[in-house]
Amino acid sequence: MKTFDISKILWSKCRTKLLEKFFLEYESGNNKGFHMRGLSRELWEQINSVKRELDNLTELWILKHKMDLKKKIFFLNERFILIDEFMGVFLKIYNPMNKLKDYFKDKTELELVIINESIKYKLIKSWKNILDIFLIWEIDKDDFNGFLAWVFYGRKVKYAIISTEDFYSRLEFWDKLIKNILTEHGNIFLHDNLKIKQKLGIK
Repeated sequence: MKTFDISKILWSKCRTKLLEKFFLEYESGNNKGFHMRGLSRELWEQINSVKRELDNLTELWILKHKMDLKKKIFFLNERFILIDEFMGVFLKIYNPMNKLKDYFKDKTELELVIINESIKYKLIKSWKNILDIFLIWEIDKDDFNGFLAWVFYGRKVKYAIISTEDFYSRLEFWDKLIKNILTEHGNIFLHDNLKIKQKLGIK
């Protein structure tokens, strides 16, 4: 399915990022608000662009703001007339795959990284897949958990991490759980230093 780029309708990628942030945070139960500079850092957008779009969105009554220690804190206007419609749009088009790919891009020490494509719909539907993410080797779990909480707005992500030794030990006896994880429909192999996909003839 072709990716839908809503920024072409909203005219500005900066505005799109801001709206996505505010609506998805709100849907997950967080409407405490965000400071302009913090949004600029998180969204990788110029501070002037963020300021301009925040002012525009406030004029449109989509956002409101309050003062905290002489700083403006912006938050979603709960009385915005199209709040449910906008929420539905951003929930449906949200795709975390680019953020996941960027995160794992430099994690070359990982022997295997498998992400199930159903993770793209984590915000709108609960799937019965075994795992969302399967990793071989080691990773900083605190950092990883923080990253997942940020990307998926607090939704639970099912993942497993095992050592290379443990993996080969299970694979030798064709452990049923490992077999099911490796062959699950919709798997995307981001890293495969062990050439598991090739060895098992997985398409």
